[in-house]
Amino acid sequence: MRSVPADIRPFALSVDTSDLDEARAVCGEHLYPRSLRLLDRSTRFSARFAFLHMRRFTLADVRYGAEMAGQSDELGSYHVNLPVAGEFAARQDDRSINGDVEHAAVYRPVGRNILHRSSAGCRVLALKVSKPALEDQLAMLLDAPVRASLQLSEEIDLRREPGRSWAALTRLIGAEIDNPTGLVFEPIVAAPLEESLLMSLLFAVGHQYQDVLTGRPPHCRRQHVARAIDAIQAEPQRPYTAAELAEIAQVSLPCLRQEFRRQVGMGPMAYLREVRLAAAHAELLDADPEQTSVAAVARRWGFVQVARFAARYRARYRVAPSETLLERRGH
Repeated sequence: MRSVPADIRPFALSVDTSDLDEARAVCGEHLYPRSLRLLDRSTRFSARFAFLHMRRFTLADVRYGAEMAGQSDELGSYHVNLPVAGEFAARQDDRSINGDVEHAAVYRPVGRNILHRSSAGCRVLALKVSKPALEDQLAMLLDAPVRASLQLSEEIDLRREPGRSWAALTRLIGAEIDNPTGLVFEPIVAAPLEESLLMSLLFAVGHQYQDVLTGRPPHCRRQHVARAIDAIQAEPQRPYTAAELAEIAQVSLPCLRQEFRRQVGMGPMAYLREVRLAAAHAELLDADPEQTSVAAVARRWGFVQVARFAARYRARYRVAPSETLLERRGH
């Protein structure tokens, strides 16, 4: 099984194949070793795999193009299959695990896995999360050590929150796998996206820490968050995560969030976005419209979707970013 070094930059690759042996080898290298077999040998096997390797997880877009079955041994990682189309029926030891467009399927690191049937039109976004990554993220949210493996529930309901939001974020990242200039490959975006995906997953899936995680925030003394604010102001382009800002402030993540909301009226990542929006505004005011574009400026400051950037910009500055950019031409 392929191990991605902790300091690696995000990278992606795609494979199209009609060879079952090649499909097994590709899945074994980038996800897990497994057996695969056609349920109907008269059909043509036409698979496509696209893999996005990030520091703490791998996201794969998987399509077999035929009814499939197979099995694998213990995964060693937490894993979620988010169906984009079709459905599948599987089992992990004595746990029934099924997926369709309304339900994502969740696997634990241990247990033998059997895929009974994947429909011919099935397409899934397969999220493989390293065990330490998810448990460390939970420990950061709880401000307490996580001493036991997470007993994840079998499914995530995608029809309601928080599963709906987690699925939307996963699809957003998945849509960028085949885009070589995608924002997921930009450090300013990649690190916070990773953190957001892991945190949203922890809120979306059931586990033994759920009550503590979703309970009332801890009572914290009024912490001084000036160090985190100063860091954001000094280097707004740095790919901060909430966990890194908490470390800079030398407070727990729950306290950092609580104190940011109390002192500046928003969470730390929302504050960071506001500072970056101001920086983008300043750049647009000074930019040459012949040399740059609104999309390029938005990208440099970590805004994933230009339309949302434009809407946020207009709400704050009462003009479209394109108008700001063209102001220089008029002078």
